[in-house]
Amino acid sequence: MRILFVALGALSLAACATPVPQARPLNADQIAAMGPTRVLVVENDYGIGKSWLMSDSSVAAAPYGLIGVLVSAGIDAMMNYGPSARASQAADEVAEVISLDALNTSLTQSLQAQVPASAPRTGVSLSDVSPVQRVTSVVPEDDAIEVVTSYTLSTDASALRITVTSTYSNASLPYATPYFPEGSPPKSELAGPTYRNTFVYESRQLPLPVLTPELKEELVASIRESARDETGALPEEGTDAHRAMTKELEDAVDSRLTDAEIAFFLTREWLKDDGRLIRAEIDNAHALAARYLVMDLNRTDVPSYEGEGSELVETLPDGRTVYRFSGGLMAGSYVSSPADGRALVNYGNAINYASVHMTRLQTLRTEAREQRQ
Repeated sequence: MRILFVALGALSLAACATPVPQARPLNADQIAAMGPTRVLVVENDYGIGKSWLMSDSSVAAAPYGLIGVLVSAGIDAMMNYGPSARASQAADEVAEVISLDALNTSLTQSLQAQVPASAPRTGVSLSDVSPVQRVTSVVPEDDAIEVVTSYTLSTDASALRITVTSTYSNASLPYATPYFPEGSPPKSELAGPTYRNTFVYESRQLPLPVLTPELKEELVASIRESARDETGALPEEGTDAHRAMTKELEDAVDSRLTDAEIAFFLTREWLKDDGRLIRAEIDNAHALAARYLVMDLNRTDVPSYEGEGSELVETLPDGRTVYRFSGGLMAGSYVSSPADGRALVNYGNAINYASVHMTRLQTLRTEAREQRQ
């Protein structure tokens, strides 16, 4: 089972007349009232997704009426079939090595490492850390920090992006917007979590493969194999699947590698030695995010939407940097990038997840609906 998720900007907020940053810092009184606070790790149900660039020519075809839309839809279906199948295949391969339990356990352990041996005299600290399943328990718990994660491989699988979003809600400590000190705030600023912020981790970038005759042969064999159905048969002529396979085979023998072709090889690089490389990046991302969560919970300065650029917060011994955005919707949030920089990394506009995770998620949703009836 495949489910396609179109990337609409995972951290974007509903627009209002006067935009404000997504970050919601605590004030001094809230920090003093919170003290040691329990943490809930929201179980990740999707695993590591594989992004890809989905074609959509419907807007361009709209002036030509229904016929134009239908023709463009057929072309898009053929163009998207191969890249979507490749993304699903990559997600399935990753899921065989990196389980949901591995992701959730790594994050839990990193947060537990930030729990102090004794409660500090001042400020917010983390107390006990426990998991929570939000499919079956959708209502946020009071007086708890909730941590949510997402994991996405780039279109060419050369890099992994990990996003960690933390929120805190407490009915006795309601959100008091710092963004409208002298006026009436919009409705979106009158409710919601008391605290919210995001940490984005950009992994190291794997070197791109060099095209050789051997790589071409391996790629052609992989395209044919992945195009087979459950019975092992290749797609019938005239179908979108056959047209997509034919195009992929033509692309495979030219002189350049597409993102989907590069991803075929780099996904396997990430997963060598039981996923040693990708596990290291995940553990490092979780450790950094956990440490910055504690720091940010005790930070009272209010980010500005009108600001520009970003502030260097830290340079780690290995050269990795942590910046804090200074303006726009992401003002106040953090991003950590590798030491050697990187070429432009594309995360496309669509993400596919492993079929095993989608099947499990559907089962959880079905069970949750039955329990509510």
